[in-house]
Amino acid sequence: MNSNQPSLSTNENNQPTEDNADLVEGSGLESQLKKKPAMFQGDAADLLPQLQLYATSLEITDISSEAWNSIAEYCLQIWSWNQSINLTRHTTPELFVKRDLLDAWHLAKLLEPDEEILDIGAGGGVPGVLVAILRPDVQVTLCDSVAKKMTVVTRVIDHLKLKIPVYPLSVQKVLEEFRYDTLTARAVGPLSRLCAWLQEDWHKFRRLLAIKGPRWVEERGEARHKGLMKNIELRRVAGYNMPDTESESTILQLLRPRP
Repeated sequence: MNSNQPSLSTNENNQPTEDNADLVEGSGLESQLKKKPAMFQGDAADLLPQLQLYATSLEITDISSEAWNSIAEYCLQIWSWNQSINLTRHTTPELFVKRDLLDAWHLAKLLEPDEEILDIGAGGGVPGVLVAILRPDVQVTLCDSVAKKMTVVTRVIDHLKLKIPVYPLSVQKVLEEFRYDTLTARAVGPLSRLCAWLQEDWHKFRRLLAIKGPRWVEERGEARHKGLMKNIELRRVAGYNMPDTESESTILQLLRPRP
């Protein structure tokens, strides 16, 4: 069991600081993200019904009352910390559900019971913390080399009483010591960057699940052109509408077949 695990540095690996940079490019949301986001005002009692309303509109179902309470508390904690450290632009119930919860919910459905998950470039805890809340039957670990973000996320996790190891290290450093069933990634850069990071480590995990925006086909071509997809099987395992756009979010599964 990988109970003590490390995390990944966005800055040292030149990862984008925007939590959805590579997801929204080409989707028509760029101008919206350039605006200063609104800040939710209220407590959990005010927040919870709003989250559930937006979730129902997107047909996000099968979330327990306990999980909803944790999700609402996660939002309040992250949004509070966001006033002093940039963790997310999704600081309203609508943006959170349409961008963060929707991705995590679709990702969580692809996981098998008892899987050990490493969420790389975890930033403010999306999708990793949300997956841990939605799927308490899997073990999630967070990895991001921006130490100050991991410090905040650790405090949020402790507040929520979740058992999620958190490490401020690069994914390569994490994989020097530990093995996983699945790596997850969202908004940490193009496929070519992910494949470059992992090209020596595919044997240390079973698969990578990457949440991508509308440019994933172009990214796949770039990665192939650079020779980074050799012996890597890529399959589109989920697709769903990106709310308020005509674009689609996609979850890709990448793996290197073992002999």
